[in-house]
Amino acid sequence: MKKAILVMLTFIAGAIPLPGKATFQVDWVSRYVWRGFDLLPDNHPALQPALAIDLGRSGFSLNLWSSFTLAQRGTLRYSDEIDLTLAYKFAMPEGWELSAGFNLYGYWFAEDFSFWDATSQEVFASIARTDLPLSPSLSVYYDLNLGSGLYVSLAVGHEIRMSDQLGMEVGGLIGFNSRQYIDKTGFSHMDLFARLPLALGGLTLVPSINLTVPLLEEVNEETEVWFGFSAAF
Repeated sequence: MKKAILVMLTFIAGAIPLPGKATFQVDWVSRYVWRGFDLLPDNHPALQPALAIDLGRSGFSLNLWSSFTLAQRGTLRYSDEIDLTLAYKFAMPEGWELSAGFNLYGYWFAEDFSFWDATSQEVFASIARTDLPLSPSLSVYYDLNLGSGLYVSLAVGHEIRMSDQLGMEVGGLIGFNSRQYIDKTGFSHMDLFARLPLALGGLTLVPSINLTVPLLEEVNEETEVWFGFSAAF
């Protein structure tokens, strides 16, 4: 599997134009909540740098994303994560967005690391209508290894203009989990968020507040309120 992924990425890199745009972003989050799961014990914060590369007119993009715990490094460093996403955005009629791709989740610092036991591969597809109220989007993910199951999210979002220069982004999603890291199937959680992007030249700062409400105890037994702060350029 590892060799196949490397061959695929090498082929794509040689067949498409040079990157058209690169964006670096670093997030601080008070809790690492993912698909309803609280992934760090004792609600520890995390630093999550990411590099997104738009590969020009090819339609492809690459995203390198990571998460590093900011507490109990002696024990929790083994759960640090570096993920790679390869996505393709299809040409669609105005108002539609359709993309598909591949995620490689990697716990590269795990004790006694082995590729099969400390990485997971996932395929996904997402469709959105940007010209409708709340810009609804539907995303489907299927994990092929560690999670070995299906996850689906239905998301909405809206921008509230506060001035010509300032707007607040609000939205949320409901998740459906079918045996991905759990033994049950059902609606797993709801997420709500509010963000306030602040553009300062080429730098964008985004403070946020987030609420996760669990619907399956196997995913999470507690309602999570967490904060984030993002810087992108």
